[in-house]
Amino acid sequence: MNRKKLLHIIVLVAFVGLAVFSVIPMQRAQSARADWMASLDDATAINALTIPGTHDSGALHSIADAVGKCQTLSIAEQMEMGVRFLDIRLQITDNKLRIVHSIVDQKTYFEDVLSDMICFLRDNPSEFLLVSIKEDASSKNSDKDFTEVLEQMLLSYSEVSTSTALPKTVGEARGKIHVLARYSGATIGLPCYYGWSDDNSFTLDRIYIQDNYVVKDAEEKIADIGNAFTVASASDHDLVINFTSCYFEECFPPLYAGFPAHEIHKWLKSSIPDAEGPLGVILCDFITSDLVTAMVGRNFA
Repeated sequence: MNRKKLLHIIVLVAFVGLAVFSVIPMQRAQSARADWMASLDDATAINALTIPGTHDSGALHSIADAVGKCQTLSIAEQMEMGVRFLDIRLQITDNKLRIVHSIVDQKTYFEDVLSDMICFLRDNPSEFLLVSIKEDASSKNSDKDFTEVLEQMLLSYSEVSTSTALPKTVGEARGKIHVLARYSGATIGLPCYYGWSDDNSFTLDRIYIQDNYVVKDAEEKIADIGNAFTVASASDHDLVINFTSCYFEECFPPLYAGFPAHEIHKWLKSSIPDAEGPLGVILCDFITSDLVTAMVGRNFA
């Protein structure tokens, strides 16, 4: 590819990025829902809840403002807004854990994000966090083992559950970080490294996961999300994790994150209030306060 053609593609990607992000409203975190779980009975089953979550929770930076960015709010702001499922992607670089989205460095250390989680739970002991942790890129300039460094950090806090199973009830879950371990050699958290199927819908250890992310259009992804809502409402699984994130495979340049989110958000806001039963964990790109409000509200309808 010659330099002139490459320059045209970069300019086009940047233009699409600016257009996409102009339709995703910038959000300010609100503290009104920071303790929304306080109103839940301890005996409430986790699979009877609708839980707001974010996909690539720490992905606030991108290439050309188009590739790599999935959120506009920090993880601390997301928790204050009411998000209770976090999707953390890591790489060990220079023997330290950094937040990444594939090849895109998110300019944040995991120790700082973990500290934010611990502070949040100490301030809001009625809440709990479900945290998926994935090794998203190979180690760089490091001689330390990813799992050893990560778990040493996690185990330094009593708020991190050491159980290899997820809690069944709200009372059992409160005040803790419950890990879904998407990395090799995990000794704490629910082991999810083996059996997690890429770009697919599947069941892993009684958890149903919808993560079809390469789709033709918004209608295809909306159908996938709706199918997972149906699975969640049946309460036959311990948890349903429903990724609403995707990109359109037939577009050039590929329309990552922002453009699909605009269409999917509209559908979610109209569909969530009228859906039947619990909806499980709903993970969104570019989470907004109105989406969180709609999700949280289902737990008190």
